[in-house]
Amino acid sequence: MTSRQARRLDYLDAMGVQVWQERGKKPTSLPPLNLSELSSVEDLTALSSVANACTRCEASTHRRQAIFGEGARQADWLIVGDYPSEQDDGDGRLFSDGRGHLLSAMLLAVGTKKADAYLTSSAKCHSKNETVQSDSLSSCRDILIRQIQLINPKIILLLGEKAARSVLQSKEGLRELRGNVQTIADINCPIVVTHDLKHLIEMPLAKKEAWADIQLARHAAE
Repeated sequence: MTSRQARRLDYLDAMGVQVWQERGKKPTSLPPLNLSELSSVEDLTALSSVANACTRCEASTHRRQAIFGEGARQADWLIVGDYPSEQDDGDGRLFSDGRGHLLSAMLLAVGTKKADAYLTSSAKCHSKNETVQSDSLSSCRDILIRQIQLINPKIILLLGEKAARSVLQSKEGLRELRGNVQTIADINCPIVVTHDLKHLIEMPLAKKEAWADIQLARHAAE
C-alpha cells in the first residue's frame, strides 16, 4: 500500500467509513468518495486533507500536489474553473498566470475583489492526458460539491463548458448553458456559466459575452 493510500484509508476511517480488505492481499483500488461519506467533513481544512490523500483516479499519479482552492472561506462569489494548469501545479495555486489578472479585472468590474472571492476548480489535480482529465472531473465532483456547501456562497460562476458539465451534470454546450441562471439539487445558490479564462485571452471578442454573464451573476447574487 502506498503512503497516499494509507492516508486515504485513515481519512475514511476518521469519517466512520469502513474499508474491508481481504487478508494477505493488497488492495488494487480504494472505494470512491461520495457525498454521504463527505457529509461528516465539517470544515475546508479537513476536506482539503481528503483531497490531498485522494487516489480515486489516475490524475493523482500525475500531480505534484492537489490544488484544492483558496480565498475567503465565507465568500459571496465562488469561481470554479476546470483543471489546474501545469503552472498552477507547480505554484500550488489556481489561475497563477495571466488568467488570474483577467479574473481580477472581471470581478472588479462588478465591485468584487478577487481576494474576497473563493477560487477552485472542478478537478483538483493537473494532468496533460485528456482522458485522465475527463475522468478527474467526475472523480472530484463530490469533493467539489461538499466544498461549495461548506463555503455557502451567494453565487457560483462556472468558467467554461467542462466545469459547467461537471457541476451541472449536463450534456448541453456552452451556448445553451450561458445566459440563464442554473440550479441543482445539491447546491443552495444560483449558478451562472461563462467562458473559461483561457478562451477569453485567446478570443478577446468573447469578453463582451463574459461581461453579460458576470452582470447576470451579480444580479442573481443580490
